[in-house]
Amino acid sequence: MALEQLTLETGLNKVEVAISLLQAWEPTEGYYFADSGGACSSATMDILGIAGVKYDAHYCVSPMDPPQIYKFLKEEHPNTQWDIHARNFWQMVVEKGLPMRHRRWCCEYIKEAGGDGRVVVLGNRRDEGANRSHQCFVETPEHRAEYRRKKGLRPRKSNKTFIRPIIDFTTSDLWQYIRENKVKYNPLYDEGAARPGWGEGKFKRLGCVLCPFSRNVALEEEYFPKIVATWQRACGRIVEETKARGYLNKKGQPVKYRFETDKELYDWWVSRKWRVMIELSEA
Repeated sequence: MALEQLTLETGLNKVEVAISLLQAWEPTEGYYFADSGGACSSATMDILGIAGVKYDAHYCVSPMDPPQIYKFLKEEHPNTQWDIHARNFWQMVVEKGLPMRHRRWCCEYIKEAGGDGRVVVLGNRRDEGANRSHQCFVETPEHRAEYRRKKGLRPRKSNKTFIRPIIDFTTSDLWQYIRENKVKYNPLYDEGAARPGWGEGKFKRLGCVLCPFSRNVALEEEYFPKIVATWQRACGRIVEETKARGYLNKKGQPVKYRFETDKELYDWWVSRKWRVMIELSEA
């Protein structure tokens, strides 16, 4: 469905649905808008403005974000507040272990840390991947608890309500909206693109460098060597601490695999071929 097509359920197009949703759920104190500095956030912020609702924007500072995100936010989203929730992140990496797909503890301390007790607006889209494909426009704490119960997942305390106004936008919709409304977006999206503003560059999504879900390891290693070097140093500290414990984890049990150097651990980690979680630094 194109961006301007009407939905059968509402008789509105996708932008009108997003605006109506924001106006219907606007809390007295205004929304907490989670601004990541990416294209989805830029489009969502523009729609928040069109909807005429009250909001305060927050960027949860990630020490792994590309410097281009910092620069873009400072220049184009000057009213976004920078919140630092993980001041000792790299020490946490050593203590908790490298983030894995099945143990991605980092988001809890960075991306998901803000907005307690608020109605939080996110720029998530189902089109972005399997993890978001089942998300909905509105998610209350009660909905979340019921979902986790049905899935047999451990309960998680949360007092946030999530609003996802562009959840139904496809990637094509997103960039159509950005072009037609002249929305400023991070120029990193146009890196290597023949047509600026179409989302056809080398970077389809922006976020934490070497995130366990990243499929662009080689590209990120090329563009963000300083952040990569910091990950490698963390790998070295993990290896040295594991050696000092006699290759035992923090529970006193033998580690499943031994790494002799930071390079060995780093290369294994970015290979994205893990089958068994390695408890090098078990909390």
